[in-house]
Amino acid sequence: MNWIQSLTKAINYIENNLTHNISVSGVADKVYASNSNFQRVFHLATGITIGDYIRNRRLSLAGQELLHPKNRIIDVAMKYQYDTQESFSKAFTRFHGISPSDARKQRSMLKYFHPLVINITIQGGFNMSDSLEILTSAQHSAMESDSIADLFAGVEPARTSNKIQNYRRIESWQNYFLCSAIYSVGEKLGVDIEDFKFYANFTGDNFTYLYAAEKGNPANVQCDSGVTASFFMPHVVKKAYAAFGYNCIYISNSQIKKDFRAVMNAIKASIDKGIPVLAWGMGNVMVGMGDRYDPSDWAAGDVNISFSRYDTLPEGCLIGGYDENDVLYVNLYPGEERMPEGSIDEYGYSAITNGLDTTCGLFFVGAKLENQDMRQLYLDAIESIPTFLTLPVFESTWGGTYAFGKAAFDVWADTLVTEEYFADKADEELNGICWNLHCSPYCCVCTSGAYEFIKDAAEKYPDLTIAANILPLYKKMGEYKDEIWRLQDGFFPSMDEFRNPEFRMQIAEILMKMGGLCVDILRLFERDLV
Repeated sequence: MNWIQSLTKAINYIENNLTHNISVSGVADKVYASNSNFQRVFHLATGITIGDYIRNRRLSLAGQELLHPKNRIIDVAMKYQYDTQESFSKAFTRFHGISPSDARKQRSMLKYFHPLVINITIQGGFNMSDSLEILTSAQHSAMESDSIADLFAGVEPARTSNKIQNYRRIESWQNYFLCSAIYSVGEKLGVDIEDFKFYANFTGDNFTYLYAAEKGNPANVQCDSGVTASFFMPHVVKKAYAAFGYNCIYISNSQIKKDFRAVMNAIKASIDKGIPVLAWGMGNVMVGMGDRYDPSDWAAGDVNISFSRYDTLPEGCLIGGYDENDVLYVNLYPGEERMPEGSIDEYGYSAITNGLDTTCGLFFVGAKLENQDMRQLYLDAIESIPTFLTLPVFESTWGGTYAFGKAAFDVWADTLVTEEYFADKADEELNGICWNLHCSPYCCVCTSGAYEFIKDAAEKYPDLTIAANILPLYKKMGEYKDEIWRLQDGFFPSMDEFRNPEFRMQIAEILMKMGGLCVDILRLFERDLV
């Protein structure tokens, strides 16, 4: 049975048994799949866990039933598998924002979570053996564009040109560029969150460890944390916006092409309100030595130019200005030393013409959320950890492949102990490969703020037992990271040290332990899943 049939069968089984006892393992059994693997497939394809899907569907239907005067709360609670009226009321209020007893009075406040329908549209060919590419396509389809009617796009803008002058710029050292752009949007809305890495918990950056899938990294792929933006989906950006209390309106590339003028007017209206628009990839950008970057070329694998690690652009950037000719002013992450001379203005913007032609999508700030459920957001973020630790081998758009979690640590360690990659190399040559063989993935490990987030979750929400259970493992991950730091006496080892097999062996042994922690974390999730 292929994965589309498995997901469809699982959803049908859930829908037919919402008033019966359903376990996650039981759903997996119905499609003849292992519990942990099927959960990862379900989450990667739909953006939510199986448990969340069951809970959301039950609470949606329970809300509709409570609209009938004859239905008692306790009866509805028992029908949808809640042991007590108290536990049902707590879950109901968290989901709908109102109590069960208020449902009939405030029926317009009730939320409805529709059944999932797996509907894949394939455009162009791709290798059907690449599971992540297939799942990514599924997620693109599942995360369709929001309606253009949801935007303030119907009125012509009052101005002919405008720029947001005072805003927090994305900077080249920040690594999590998508999250940094999200942070900047939140700051303009008055959000008092102090660290852009907070949003990396909702996008998954904080939980992603990656390395070249091929020993020795022959394709010289960059392995730092900024790369992960290339396989993030719109639903995680929506979760990040919800974390600072706002709805997020996603407009896909096809929707942009369908109604370009309305989308452009929406961009201008947002800028006139002082709120930048987050772009998921920006086309027609001049970078490096005059090369141009277009997200659509990368997606199609049609890249005829060679980008250095300083030239590749991440998905997240900010549109903060426009003029009468539809030129957009965009804050990109590279500093002036990495962009063509004179291409960045005093406000940090690069002028982009026809950039929306190839942009993957846009994210607008929607209405303020009336009932922000931070506990559920924390839980969603934590429950996504197994997905990011077990991503299948991912093919980079600029050549080469990535491994994740334990597989990444294994290849990394194996590379360091292989003498042929380091022997008989002068300092200059060794320094040239040191970044992508070791320092870049180490940057990914160092940048992660997973421990701080999980600790915060455990303290704020003591009932989130999974947070308390995995916290010691993430603390240990940090200790191993610090142990490498002490061995290297900083971020970069000296070339003499890097040339020393015993030194590299010490680091490799620590990396193997970090890979073992990934396995321990996954085991805890499998034990605690309900």
